[in-house]
This record gives sequence, C-alpha cells and structure tokens, in this order.
Amino acid sequence: MRGYLYDIQKIKNHQNGLQKKQLGKNMTKIAFVSCRIYEDELTYLTAKYEKNKKIIVIETDFIETFERKLIFEKINYIKIKPEDLEKIIKDCENENKDVLIIQLIEFSMESKPDKIKDLVYDKIKGLQPYVDGILAFYGLCGNVLGHLEEDLSKTECPVHILKDESGEIADDCIGVSLGGRKQYISVLKSGTRGEGTFFLTPMQAAHWRELAYSSSVTPDPNDDNMIRIVFEYSNYKNVGKVSTGLKYEENFNEIVDDFSKRFNMKIIEYSGTVCVIEKSYEKFVKEIDQNKKA
Repeated sequence: MRGYLYDIQKIKNHQNGLQKKQLGKNMTKIAFVSCRIYEDELTYLTAKYEKNKKIIVIETDFIETFERKLIFEKINYIKIKPEDLEKIIKDCENENKDVLIIQLIEFSMESKPDKIKDLVYDKIKGLQPYVDGILAFYGLCGNVLGHLEEDLSKTECPVHILKDESGEIADDCIGVSLGGRKQYISVLKSGTRGEGTFFLTPMQAAHWRELAYSSSVTPDPNDDNMIRIVFEYSNYKNVGKVSTGLKYEENFNEIVDDFSKRFNMKIIEYSGTVCVIEKSYEKFVKEIDQNKKA
C-alpha cells in the first residue's frame, strides 16, 4: 500500500511540475535596456502599454528620478538588485504573471563609444536567459551599436534597437525625439551655415551638467566659464529646444531659458515626438507574440 501511495504521489508531483512549466510558457517576459536619457519615454510606454505586468526595476545609483515618474503615473513596481533577478523571475513563473524588466544605464559617454558598446552588450547578455525578448533604447551612438541586433539576437530571445519609420536605426536620442533620420537631417540642414545648435530634450535639459561631464565637454560640470569657452570654440550659437510632449520634467521651459542666457544662445523651438519609440515598441511586441505562438 505504501508503494502504491508513493507512486500516486510521484505522479501528482510530476503533474504539478508540468503545470508549473506550462504556466511559465504562457507568460510573457520582456526587458527594456535603456540609456537613462529615455526615462520619460520609458515611463510613458510603461504607463500606456505595460502597467498590468509585474514591473521589475533593476536597482542602480541613479534611478531616483525614474522612480519619481513611475510613482507619478501610479505604476506599481518592485526594485531589486541584479543578483535577485533569478529568484524573482521564478516567483513570477509560479504566479503566471507577465513581466517587464527595466535596466537603466548611465548617460552615454560619446567620448568613449567602445565603453558604451561593452556596457550595453553586457547588460543585454545578462538578461537574455530570463526573458523572451529585449528592446534596447539606444541609437547608433557613434556607430558602435549598429550591429547590436545581429550580434545579440537569438531565436528564443530577439533583441531590437530603436528604428525610425524607414527601418533605419536612430542616430541618437535627438534623432529619436525629432522622429527619425529624415527629420533629423532636415533640422540640421535648416540651420544657419556655420552655426552650431546644442539640442535639449526635457531630460537633457534637466541633466545638462551631468551630460556635459559624461561626454567630456568639461572636466568640471560646474565650471560655466570652461563650458562657455568650449561652446564658443565649437561655434554653438543656438539651443534647440525639443519639446517631446511628455511633461515629467516640469521645469523644462525655465531651464532652457536659463541655459540660453547663461551661454548667450538663441532658442530655436522644435516639435518632438514619441513615434520612433512607439513604432519600435509595437514591432518588438509583435515579434515576441509571434514567437510565443510558434
């Protein structure tokens, strides 16, 4: 009798195991790996499309402003250390809960493109075992991420990067905010010959000093005289105010006005958009859904 009961228990345990595996197969697990510059767009996408998923934010030293935006949108999320991800994913599989993992990376350092590539590739590779697909919120970034999809995509975990409506990889965050390469080139050509334009999106405006340091414009982000000299040497005469329509950075207008006066630049206003972000996201999700059905 004991042997018979033991066999029944083994069968039940096996069935429970199969059920758990099936639950894991039914859920969708995706990840966003993003430069911090896209905080606003990440918040917008998450609030519009992903709010009902289990939102997991990988903890870093610089996510306070992103958390503030998630809270503003009443998005429930959990913040975890990277080493706790495997356990959290297993818990979600047991709950059969769809998952979105968000990994923010510090502002890109244009003066060190190889470092950007190594860091982005490393973060994507670290997440691939846990998800069905990854969307990288990056452009070419000095051409170092142009082969990201072909280098990292796997059948079980495709990797997408931001592309415009013509299928071209976005040049950078300004190109993304303006709507793509065609619009970006048009804006650049419309400027006065010989005059440079320093573009500011809401996030760039809020963190322009940090960006000036990370891109090696200046070794001291608080040294306005040095920054002014660099701008004058580069012949920056204008500040391009790119309004994306996202209102998470409340002091955008005031900061751009101050920047203009501080460095004696004329403000030129541009209408920004989130279309590159949305279209890239929609294409990414469509492929994930197709893979799940295959």
